[in-house]
Amino acid sequence: MQLLALILYNADGGRRLVPFRTGALNVVTGQSASGKSTLLDIFEYCTGRKTVTFPIGPMTDSVSWYAALFQLESTRAFVARPAPGPGKKTAEQVMLKFGPGLEPPPYSDLAPNTDRYTLRQRLGRFIGIEENHSTTPRRRGPSAVGAHLGHAAMLCLQGQNEIADSNHLFHRQSDWNVASALKKTLPYFLGVAPHDQARKHAQLNAARSRLTQAKKDLAQAQDPDGIAHITLAVLWHEAHTLNVVPAPVPPDDYVQAMQTLQDAVLAPVTEPAHPLEEDQRKLDLEQTCVDLREQLRGLAADRRLLLAETVAADDYATSAHIPRDRLASLDLVTHARDDAASTCALCGSVLPQPDPTINALRNSLDRLQQQINGIDAMRPARRAALEGLHQQATRLRSQLRAAEHALQTLTQEDHANGHLPHGDRIDFARGHIHGMLTALQHTTGADLARLTQARDTAKATVDALVAELDPRAVHEELLARLGPVNRDITLWAHQLQLEHCNQGVYLNPTKLTVEFGTRAGRLPLSRLGSGSNWVGYHVLAHLALHRYFVRQRRPVPRILFLDQPSQVWFPRTSQDGDNHTDMDRPAAQELFKLIHEVVKDLAPDLQVIVCDHVDFPTTWFQEAVVHRWHHSEKLVPAHWADLAGSPQ
Repeated sequence: MQLLALILYNADGGRRLVPFRTGALNVVTGQSASGKSTLLDIFEYCTGRKTVTFPIGPMTDSVSWYAALFQLESTRAFVARPAPGPGKKTAEQVMLKFGPGLEPPPYSDLAPNTDRYTLRQRLGRFIGIEENHSTTPRRRGPSAVGAHLGHAAMLCLQGQNEIADSNHLFHRQSDWNVASALKKTLPYFLGVAPHDQARKHAQLNAARSRLTQAKKDLAQAQDPDGIAHITLAVLWHEAHTLNVVPAPVPPDDYVQAMQTLQDAVLAPVTEPAHPLEEDQRKLDLEQTCVDLREQLRGLAADRRLLLAETVAADDYATSAHIPRDRLASLDLVTHARDDAASTCALCGSVLPQPDPTINALRNSLDRLQQQINGIDAMRPARRAALEGLHQQATRLRSQLRAAEHALQTLTQEDHANGHLPHGDRIDFARGHIHGMLTALQHTTGADLARLTQARDTAKATVDALVAELDPRAVHEELLARLGPVNRDITLWAHQLQLEHCNQGVYLNPTKLTVEFGTRAGRLPLSRLGSGSNWVGYHVLAHLALHRYFVRQRRPVPRILFLDQPSQVWFPRTSQDGDNHTDMDRPAAQELFKLIHEVVKDLAPDLQVIVCDHVDFPTTWFQEAVVHRWHHSEKLVPAHWADLAGSPQ
């Protein structure tokens, strides 16, 4: 995407057309306050920026629409945005039109048909910005942002106050949010982040959710206080009551308990339980329930007592801190010394008689500190005790549920099979236990296998995606892709004789600055003196990046705006270079010459637009000049301001 023209419209139908040449160096030269710098603002406004940055004056008083005509790869795009209405800071509505031979329409044909978000999306797709998702780690989790046309435009602009900034390399980088977005999206524009990264991040989030759920399900299935374990305990109590197993409680090992019970149920009956013995075991099971409830009440009482002691200790510690902090803050009591009682605690003078109050204060403070230390030392023990009580109560509740459920089952079987002979009732109960065990064994084994496989599958998917999206690997690839950029900057810095380029110049994508190799290590641009170095490295860094974008066919507009790059050699006080040294003009001209050569080398794939007041007489520079705004010729025609100020 390159710029064919910027267009201004006024409410009377007037149109100001500012054309440019594609694939070439375009120089807009002229005196101050002619509107050169505003061209960058218009370009940014027409690529979807929300904030209006136009200087207040004739343009904001007279212009009603701002427009741009872009040359795309196989067509053209016309973008127009109305000026914000009275009292408004921006205009969300946009006119967007595509066509191979499109020309700026007349004022009467201007009408919005979309918004600035859709503008960025559609233009971004035309230059190759696909769905993407760049993520950087931070303390509170990863932060993600999708690169769009607005981020790409920030790599194409260097304003008048930015091009000589030693602390910030990119457009609007002084804004923290913009700097953060640049750090996250620069890898995508350099080709480090793949176009399907958004889809892979979505897959990673879904896989992590599945892994979390699979772990939770598997933990519940393996929980000793879970449903399967309680069911097994119920069956064991029932079998013990019927004299199928001798032990009143099952073994702790779940697999062993299930196998023991299965073997006992399938073994031939040697001596069934006598009805009286069976009734006694039911009574024992009821007593077990009573004992478990009593133990739970005891644990609850212990927990209440422990919580009350914790609250009381915390209250006392809070109260004890008050006098201790008062004495410590006033420094009335210092560390123990042999002569402390003979020294005034306020002024430090020697007392004629030792003051016992000082020792009393010190002893009181020591006692307070010991008590506070003791309370602090007891806190971990209290927390551990509370956790132990919680675990005991959980285990007892599981045992109580199992015993109560077993009693309920036995009672229901008595009501259902009470008319049968005792031996038949025993056989029926054994068959019931065997059927439940078989179902439980099948279900538990199948569930554990299924849940384990689901967990392992989700974990393998997460590991594969994490490895593919590893930020360390992305950073290493980012540094590798910046290799050609760094070599170009270093080569051109030698050509322009910029300082500190002998040991290499490097673009740091994390700190968003240019760094230089020195004996003390790499140092940033802010440690380098001279405005000529700042401007030089700003221009070289952007030229090198755009050379990379062109050669790697990256989705960045093939436009680079440079505003006032000669300002450090020709300050505003000079008129076309009148007050400069003999070294200033050649240095500035060499920079422009390098820009011209890079654009020529990449033609027709790069367009550089330079707004400046210099006007070198060399042939190549004169051929690059597309507009000269001197005297009455400016961006906004003088008669527009007269029309805006005249009564309607």
